Amino acid sequence: MNKELKEVRILMLGESGVGKTSLILSLVSEQFLDDTQDPNFDLPAKLEPITIPAEVTLEKIPGVIIDFSFREQNEQDLIDEIEKSSVICLVYSIENEDSKHKLSSFWLPKIEEIEDARFNSNSSFQDQNQFKRPIVLVGNKTDTDIERTSPTQDSVITQLVRSHSQIETCIMCSAKTLKNVPEVFYYAQKSVLYPTAPVFDVDKKQLTPLGIKCFTRIFKLCDMDNDGRLNDSELNEFQIRCFGVRLNSSSLQEVKSLLALNSENLIENEITLKGFLHLQMLFFKKGRHETSWTVLKKYGYSKNLSLSQDYTSINLKIPDSCSIELSQKCYEFLQFLFNKFDKNKDGCLSQKELEELFSVCPIMPWGKDVHNTVETDINGRITYCGYLSQWILTTYFDIKTSTEHLAYLGYNNFYDENLNSAYIVGQKKLISQRNKHSEMFFYAMFMDEKNVEKQTAFLQGLLGRDLVQQAAIRSDDITRWSCNLVQFQNIEKYLILKEINSSDLEMHEAYPPDVVVLLYDLTDPNSFSFIADIFLSVYKDRPIPCVIVGTKCDQTEIEQKYPINAEKFAELYKLPPPQLFSASSDMLPSCDIFPKLVAIASYPKMYPMRSQIWSFFQRIGAAAQAATMHRKKARSEQTNISSNASIFSQLPFFSRNQNKKHRPGSFYNPDSMIFRYTFLTATCLTMAFLLLKLIKKR
Repeated sequence: MNKELKEVRILMLGESGVGKTSLILSLVSEQFLDDTQDPNFDLPAKLEPITIPAEVTLEKIPGVIIDFSFREQNEQDLIDEIEKSSVICLVYSIENEDSKHKLSSFWLPKIEEIEDARFNSNSSFQDQNQFKRPIVLVGNKTDTDIERTSPTQDSVITQLVRSHSQIETCIMCSAKTLKNVPEVFYYAQKSVLYPTAPVFDVDKKQLTPLGIKCFTRIFKLCDMDNDGRLNDSELNEFQIRCFGVRLNSSSLQEVKSLLALNSENLIENEITLKGFLHLQMLFFKKGRHETSWTVLKKYGYSKNLSLSQDYTSINLKIPDSCSIELSQKCYEFLQFLFNKFDKNKDGCLSQKELEELFSVCPIMPWGKDVHNTVETDINGRITYCGYLSQWILTTYFDIKTSTEHLAYLGYNNFYDENLNSAYIVGQKKLISQRNKHSEMFFYAMFMDEKNVEKQTAFLQGLLGRDLVQQAAIRSDDITRWSCNLVQFQNIEKYLILKEINSSDLEMHEAYPPDVVVLLYDLTDPNSFSFIADIFLSVYKDRPIPCVIVGTKCDQTEIEQKYPINAEKFAELYKLPPPQLFSASSDMLPSCDIFPKLVAIASYPKMYPMRSQIWSFFQRIGAAAQAATMHRKKARSEQTNISSNASIFSQLPFFSRNQNKKHRPGSFYNPDSMIFRYTFLTATCLTMAFLLLKLIKKR
């Protein structure tokens, strides 16, 4: 059956002459039609499909009645119709014993054969908890003079019901007197909309394991204070959410009196999980399937007791160049969950508390590696910051998993709305088009494939772990990413670090980084050449900020086997000055590389301007140098200006020579104080003008 039911397709099967067609005609015309009333009436072998309008059906879902006859159809038609049907009405005549025995000798085995073939041909049915189509047994022609017995007194029918779990119910009717004719199709629709088999085991008279699992999740979501019981307030919230009305005091007391028959159902006059499950079982025993199914549907379950696609997915338009982030509502929900399961209120979640939090999910989604991905306390328990970091990380890299987890954890029911409000579409990922700061950032870094230790140290350094603490991490538990909260200019931002190598370049298209960190080992003479080649081949012409970081700065630096050093390389290609990093116990606490990365990512527009601003200062410096050439010639003792000196040092008005006396002279004389001040003012105004022009363009 389809997850999203658009119509209830009712297939009428049975031996010829049992009254299948007459039942359909009696329902439609509200009278019995035969040749005794109308000599010109000729009962057809089968009818064309009959549609039942949605306005007169359960849950406003239209029904379609399909008539079948071997007089006009063959076995392949039977297979096709069964596969398309939602429910099967298996009709027999109480005055024809042969039609009753044919139920067990032909019809039920044939239906099971077709159902089994469907299951075997598609293994995904088992994975999706699919169930066989329900069957309603219909005993027709109760208007005859033959002695009749109820279905429960008929040994043949009773045996069929016990041996075939697909049979939902058996109803006696008469197409001639119209007795129970509407009820036949009502129960057929009900068996589809509120099926028994997935939730209740008729033979054992108890909830199925899958049904228990679903109702247990619902109970835990309603248990807002996490004490294992539903108090009156929680019970009323549940009642309002599912049925739209509160329980009055008498109704509430009636429910508790019913549960009080077993002391395990109530503790201190509050309903336990066992009591909640007992209530759902009673609803099925009393034929009130729709009550329990109303609860199941409200908490997202489809007919096969899996969460529906509408419940677990979002419907947001996300442009290719944009990211998706958690909304403020979602953060509030996650905070509620954290506080709910942090029973000892120590600001951390132990492994047991974490397992309880995710006990409503099909599997535990966070493995052991999460403790090496986000912040934990000294005992390895996940802090609140680490808890949010993992959610941010999951959302950024796998939105589908994020939405499924939020759905299982009850976000939809917490706010009584769909998952769309849990997310916001972030700003464009392209650096040149970004207008606002993101709530979190993604950082890619290249590794030297000859040395794995340095990128592990860098990842764990973000989590505040020095080399001693990193040594205790098992190699199997080392991850390629980490996330933590970083403070920059009194603003807190979550920083995501992702380790990549030369084989992961396609990640730039799927997850464009905010900044690239190029790591090299200060103690390895061949390390810098690797990241230099990577920069020149991949990032040189891309508008992605790049930062060179030298690791193991606590050790003696070895000269790199590259034509120029890191400082000159950064200056040549207009990169920020190279940074240093060490994960040693002495240096890690004072390391400021991570706030610097956040600074660069927070103001990405400044990065594409680096070459233009640099070139501007170089031109100003060159002009000033040309204007003072005559002075250089006159003063041979003056030291030549190094080509690697600061661009500001090339400007004569930054000179600190205080002994030189001012000589009156031409306005254009470079040594004139008037010239110096005028040149300084013009330079500042020009800089301001150019900067303003660049900012407006972006």
